[in-house]
Amino acid sequence: MKKFNVHLVLLMMVLVLAACGGEGNAKDSTDNKKLSDYVQGVTDKEILVGLTGPQTGPVAEYDKVRKGIQAYFNYVNENGGVKGKKLKLITYDDQYQPAKTVQGMQRLIEEEKVFGIIYPIGSSNISASLDLLKESKIPVVGLGTPSSKFIIPPIPNLYGMQFNVSIEAKIMVDYIANQLGAKKIAIAYQNDDFGIESLNAAVDAIKELDAEIIVEKEVSFLSSDQDYSTQAQQLVQAKPDAILMLATPVPAAALRQEMHKLGATDIPYVVSVTGGQDKNQFNLAGKDVWEGVITAIPFASYEISEYPDIDKYTQQIKKDFNEKDLGALTQAAWGTAQVFVEGLNRIEGDLTWESYINALNSLDNWEGSIFDRITYTPENRYGNTTLHMVEAKNGNLEEIGRPIYYDPNTGEMSYQ
Repeated sequence: MKKFNVHLVLLMMVLVLAACGGEGNAKDSTDNKKLSDYVQGVTDKEILVGLTGPQTGPVAEYDKVRKGIQAYFNYVNENGGVKGKKLKLITYDDQYQPAKTVQGMQRLIEEEKVFGIIYPIGSSNISASLDLLKESKIPVVGLGTPSSKFIIPPIPNLYGMQFNVSIEAKIMVDYIANQLGAKKIAIAYQNDDFGIESLNAAVDAIKELDAEIIVEKEVSFLSSDQDYSTQAQQLVQAKPDAILMLATPVPAAALRQEMHKLGATDIPYVVSVTGGQDKNQFNLAGKDVWEGVITAIPFASYEISEYPDIDKYTQQIKKDFNEKDLGALTQAAWGTAQVFVEGLNRIEGDLTWESYINALNSLDNWEGSIFDRITYTPENRYGNTTLHMVEAKNGNLEEIGRPIYYDPNTGEMSYQ
């Protein structure tokens, strides 16, 4: 009996060791799998692309991103698709809630098995999903955030698009000091990852500026806030020469409304790209209320754009959605979708994550989209680095001055 027990124990130990060894080999096999082996989301007929973003909730205005991407995909599909395949956009509404963003990303990657992710929105939302995105190695094109932390240092499968927050801050602060002649500035910022990084970038830009300018007041708010009267009163009491507003669209409009109620719209109101780039701000705030606001856009507005195919954008948006959806958000989404598709078109041979990333990295001052130019390399993931300063006038965003171009290689800014 003792011999039998000893043999049984030895047999069990051998089986356990074999199982452990098998698990280790399986894990090693997964870890060592080459990026070129990943081909999920591509069939004989379709290429699946995923999007998580707010379609409802406090920043439902961003649903225009979905519309812009879908419109461009429809345009491509109506004209033969990509390499004979149709583009299929699969979307989930995250209501701008990071936890829901993660859930949506997991479903897109693990259940829907999309080929790539396009235009995820929000610094906090992308932060919450970052580990998942990095570990999965899925290509993510057109990050919907100006944050530096997702592109500096570069992450192999992530590609930016929005104008970088630190560069934007330098341009905005320079304009406030040298064009408006402000000596005292008040900063209102959204109290989340995006707003705090924007605030820090603005403060740093002020310190670096060769001009006498100080931050007189800082006030914060949440994107979900309904009442901005307290912040407006604090800003007015500070008596600044200019206000820098770092926010998403709804708070930017709501605070402007409160300033209007206090009769303080004569104080220059300079809004970050994220919060001011779309003409719908006239509707959110009121046409007279938004009048005179200074902001910036990452491309020439569709009404004055010299991009030769701009009519394709306006016609497709009107056809698939509504004329009211025309504006910076759908325009940026259309442009981002153009970049996504250009990467696909540049692939020679098999369509894999590796071949797609290599194709994106070959974009060098590419001028084939709504954006002025797009560049990606393994070291540079900015994407767009051109900005147009504009002022809200008579329901339109009129350019003030020439486009500003930032060269990531030299760190210098120039007027085009």
